[in-house]
Amino acid sequence: MLKQVAALAVVSIAGFGQAVAHTSYVKPNVFSTSRADMVTLEVSFTENFSNPEVGVTSQDWHFYLPDGSRAGYDNIVELKQVTVIKQSLEQEGTFRFSTGERLGRTGKRFLMPDGSFELAIGEDREERPVPEGATVVTSQTATVADVYVTRGAPTRTAVDIKIGRLRIEPVTHPNEIYLDEGFDFRLTFDGAPMPGQVMTLYRDGGAYDDDKGASEVIAGDGVTTISFAEPGMYMLMTRHQANAPEGAQTDIRSYTTSITFEVTR
Repeated sequence: MLKQVAALAVVSIAGFGQAVAHTSYVKPNVFSTSRADMVTLEVSFTENFSNPEVGVTSQDWHFYLPDGSRAGYDNIVELKQVTVIKQSLEQEGTFRFSTGERLGRTGKRFLMPDGSFELAIGEDREERPVPEGATVVTSQTATVADVYVTRGAPTRTAVDIKIGRLRIEPVTHPNEIYLDEGFDFRLTFDGAPMPGQVMTLYRDGGAYDDDKGASEVIAGDGVTTISFAEPGMYMLMTRHQANAPEGAQTDIRSYTTSITFEVTR
């Protein structure tokens, strides 16, 4: 019964702590290439895309080759502020570079009588007393960050592979996003569309703008289209809380997914 109620609540993610409030991203040194046989990837958590702040570690480092096969990375160097990955590009087509689903810290929340949630830790970082009528539930974060790199002509096999429960599913090929055409995608959770879900779009270098390069995107019931005012590198992300899977160590999970891509003229 507790999990059924938790699934219906709307939760603010702010204040969860650094590893949760920050968003993970994967940034390549090149998105498309005709000749390069190697790519270098930067992976980090940040609140200021794409300035690395906290290096990403993962229990599930892997990527997908253009033929759809899964492989481990050639070389991973985990530093305090950034993880650097070096990977050869041995096939022609589109590669999908991913953190895989990364399980993060666990914590507690208060499930309030009205179905909302409150943090169990106060601003002083001390545990709060349980409010009247509230129930204590446990939570864990689950994050996925993806980027696509194409050598030669773009292909779809790696793009269409499903990773995680919360998914940004590109309709437009991620390495063929043009300023005058925009980006079409579907947002799904467990395969179902998420109409009305709030997403955030960040533009690299946007911290120097009045709006800090961030804008709100509302997912539709089906294909959502994003239009762009200028070319550049972008990150699209969203968060969603739901019941934890059967057998999980916590009652609920807070899911975050992101995709980094380039918009060209």
